[in-house]
Amino acid sequence: MKSLEEIRIAVPGGHLANYVVGEGPVVIFLHGGPGDTHHYMRRMAEPLFKNHRCVFFDQRGTGGSIGFERKAENFQVDRLLQDLEAVHDHFSKEPVSLVGHSWGAMYGLFASIRHPERFSRAALISMGPLDKEAAQTTGDHLLSVLTPQEQRRWRELRTERNSARDRDDQITVLAADEKLMSLRVKAWIFNPSLRAQFLAEYNQDPPPDRVVNKLVWESAETWFDWESVASLKSKVWICYGANDSVPLAQFQRLTALSSRIQLTVFERCGHIPWLEHPTTFYRDLNQFLGG
Repeated sequence: MKSLEEIRIAVPGGHLANYVVGEGPVVIFLHGGPGDTHHYMRRMAEPLFKNHRCVFFDQRGTGGSIGFERKAENFQVDRLLQDLEAVHDHFSKEPVSLVGHSWGAMYGLFASIRHPERFSRAALISMGPLDKEAAQTTGDHLLSVLTPQEQRRWRELRTERNSARDRDDQITVLAADEKLMSLRVKAWIFNPSLRAQFLAEYNQDPPPDRVVNKLVWESAETWFDWESVASLKSKVWICYGANDSVPLAQFQRLTALSSRIQLTVFERCGHIPWLEHPTTFYRDLNQFLGG
């Protein structure tokens, strides 16, 4: 993998760690979580390095982005949007493209609605649930692929992890998270033969920050407004795996609200389309980013 240039950008409350590689038009990548780091997005984006200047950053409070006190006002969606503005303004005076995955796809949609003058295109991959109804359906589907015994274990582990998070017991949080992902992978990866590869890569990355996760989700739950989609000026490509946990109805509703949104559904695919359908995924992503 090519080496990255690290650039630190000061924002209110701390510094954002940015990692840059490649030549060409700027593309900013938004990792999932909330609370994950940029590492897995860097692996995903490697085929793009030849033709794009790829900018990755650890969102506030995660990975190398340090100095942010863990309190609710520091992790409001508006603060994250200000961070993304700062990243854009550092690397470009022109509109750029975004590529977001999972929570990062939600982040990219919010940024495209708020700042079309900065973000002309957004490739939104395996977007998370935008409202409480979609969140409930997502949770139900995730559990539906587990056996009754696994469902019981899932609930026990979530309770154990969240309790440990609230008392700042990171050792227990990390152990529970690893066990939870060994169950979640059944919903995330449709092809059973690819699950071990995914888990090996996932477990080599820095673990998610569960405090950041909680604080950002609490803000995101009330931030999004469906009516705002009609004002969208950026071009948006939504990439969706037909076997992902988030309901297809969410994305059909988005496309009905804006002619700027294009939806591609990958059959026999979960939450990581570049792993399950790499040839088609990279062809479509390159075509979208190339204009």
